[in-house]
Amino acid sequence: MKDVLMRFSVAIGGELLRRFDEYCDKHRYPNRSEAVRGLIRAALIEEAVDEETSDAMGVVTLIYDHHAGRVAERLTEIQHQQVNAVVTTTHFHLDARRCLEVILLRGRTKMVRKLADDLIGTKGVETGRLVLASASPILQSGDAHDHGHDHDHDHDHPHGEHGHSHD
Repeated sequence: MKDVLMRFSVAIGGELLRRFDEYCDKHRYPNRSEAVRGLIRAALIEEAVDEETSDAMGVVTLIYDHHAGRVAERLTEIQHQQVNAVVTTTHFHLDARRCLEVILLRGRTKMVRKLADDLIGTKGVETGRLVLASASPILQSGDAHDHGHDHDHDHDHPHGEHGHSHD
């Protein structure tokens, strides 16, 4: 069942409104209301992963020179120390020397951050980044997946292929 929508007003103008409209266009939101809902969801997710004890998913991206002194082995050793937190790892060869590794982590936010920091801080890693998302639903209603713009994806929805509209 869909939540009842409540209307409220926001007064903005000038450069802020112009930039917001550009944001809406860039992210393909059909209207400003959908963009505001998306921004609110993003803020709630950000707040949820700020809590160290919340459940989180983390995506760690690492770029390293695989010829630099056992870096691949050290990264593997670190992952084995938290084997239950590592969901999957993907390894790409960027060129003759450099590799990109993408590691999906799951667990309490504090542990995911520490594990990511250990990986990123490994000697030989050129660059690394962690992106966190909440592993728990932010919204408990049917609104959790109604984000108002088209997207291509192949995952199944628990509410059926045509159980809701994206408008």
